[in-house]
Amino acid sequence: MDDFEVKLNKLLIGNKLKRLLLLEKERRCIDRKSLLFLGMANIAEYYWCAIQAVLKSRADELLFFASYLYDRIAYAHQLSLVDTIPKTDVGLLETGNKITLRDVEKLLKEKAKRHRECRAHNIVLCTEEFTDEHGDRVVAINPGLYPAEKARLEKEATARGTRIMDLEENPMFRGEFLQMTKAEKYPTIRWNFEWKKYIIVGVPDGITERFVYEFKTTRNRFLASFEKPVAFMQADLYGFFFRRKNKRVQIYIVKEDKIKTYEENVNTSRVKTVLNNFAKVDSGWVPPLPKPWKCNHCDFKEGCSVNQT
Repeated sequence: MDDFEVKLNKLLIGNKLKRLLLLEKERRCIDRKSLLFLGMANIAEYYWCAIQAVLKSRADELLFFASYLYDRIAYAHQLSLVDTIPKTDVGLLETGNKITLRDVEKLLKEKAKRHRECRAHNIVLCTEEFTDEHGDRVVAINPGLYPAEKARLEKEATARGTRIMDLEENPMFRGEFLQMTKAEKYPTIRWNFEWKKYIIVGVPDGITERFVYEFKTTRNRFLASFEKPVAFMQADLYGFFFRRKNKRVQIYIVKEDKIKTYEENVNTSRVKTVLNNFAKVDSGWVPPLPKPWKCNHCDFKEGCSVNQT
């Protein structure tokens, strides 16, 4: 990360970022409480639970706005469109207006070149250590490590009194670890796209000239049947916006240590249907409800008007 991007990271935080989000909504004549910035991954969750997809998008809006703003300014610098970070709020919001998808493809090709050069030096993340809500040290260990390495890390953690996390406590950690060790490696890039009143941010697990790539992990075959439509939708969204005709989806089933691979055409008609239905739910429409057991583990059930628990 160069000095420009370090300064940009320090700038786009806290109350300033919140103020910029409200200003951008005002510039676009959108009510400050209305959803403007969202992510393709959250939209794809429509196939898990449509209401959760919207509630999660509202909760994550500031994060997606930060990604949108950071990318526009950082890419403008990489493309030699700006030399310095703008000093005014309007200047920050207007930087990147001239960036096209062709420019983003140019940056992707540069990343693809660096990706090929660095493949032999990839470093696999072995552990994540943190403090839990009780103040105790906890470590999550990559389940994809060689058994001897995994046993060594477990022994070290036990010796220093650190609790070893069961990854079922936090599937996000499990997914991140397994993606590093199990997923195919392709270059990728994050960018944003306008659709109706929304600005949608997406970063595929991989992009080649021929397809977009999406990798998911799930505990067992039963859950895989519910994860598959989400993974396909996510890949379809990436393909639709990044203009790729094909998608490659892989789902890793943990209990079977097995990867199921699918290659299909991107389904653009389904993308348009889901985007329109997402917008309807965001406007108050109540869609068909998900399986009731999904509500048991939902982070948004307390604020959900149709909570089935």
